[in-house]
Amino acid sequence: MTAELENKLKSWFLSSLVTYSVLVTAIGLYMLITDQGLRSIWMAVTASAGQVAFYFAWLYLAHVPRTSPGLTGFSIGIFAATIYSVYESYANQVASAAPLLAFIALAGWLAYVAWYSELGDRDGDRIKLGKKLPAIQLQDYDGNALSSEDWKGAKRLVIFYRGNWCPICTAQVNELKRFDSEFKELGVKVALVSPQSHEKSRRHAKKVGMEYDFLVDVNNEAAKQLGILHVAGTPKGFEILGYESDVPKPTTFVLDEDGKVVFADLTPNYRIRPRPEDIISALRS
Repeated sequence: MTAELENKLKSWFLSSLVTYSVLVTAIGLYMLITDQGLRSIWMAVTASAGQVAFYFAWLYLAHVPRTSPGLTGFSIGIFAATIYSVYESYANQVASAAPLLAFIALAGWLAYVAWYSELGDRDGDRIKLGKKLPAIQLQDYDGNALSSEDWKGAKRLVIFYRGNWCPICTAQVNELKRFDSEFKELGVKVALVSPQSHEKSRRHAKKVGMEYDFLVDVNNEAAKQLGILHVAGTPKGFEILGYESDVPKPTTFVLDEDGKVVFADLTPNYRIRPRPEDIISALRS
């Protein structure tokens, strides 16, 4: 399987998983209300699919900037609910398709944790610690062109993020607010780069309300140049809302005054982002 085909499968997979979990949760709740005889089985099925649905809602509502690699709490809860649905079906000697729905939710969850979240080998990224960053061309949200060469003379924290649709990305950006004084103390300016439209970047900047540079990577040209392009990285359906299908892999790095990379986080898992404390600690040391 080629990387591009796998990415397209992942794009369809995530949208399908979210839709499935919400649908099965709704069905489970309906069956709990109407079918008294299978209440314990449907309770387990609802708990299994419901936890999957709740996880994605939690990312958006709780502004989560990173997760644990294995999402252990959710994984244990979904597994336990699924097994309980099978046990209840067996104990009540009922031939029901309900446990199968729970198993599909569990399989989808495990695929999300172990397969979808992984970005693959990033050795090909052209952001190397101790090396100068290749010159890249970007635009501000008013459409004015600028080059990374313009950043020389000041330290620069650069974050390539996927767009406003990504809850972990927006939470990562919002988290920077708490460390604004530390960045200013260290003389670090912040550039936040995404391929989304100029208007979406402008709205994001106003919503966040920070004096950071919200920049646009038109047609993902900089991401391609740096080797961090994630083809078909946007879940299917977001294109309808005007977002790019291709996005950068989440990437964070710091440049010194000469444009040399002095900190880099090329995460292999889209859910795991660097902590601002670690960036500041690396700068101070």
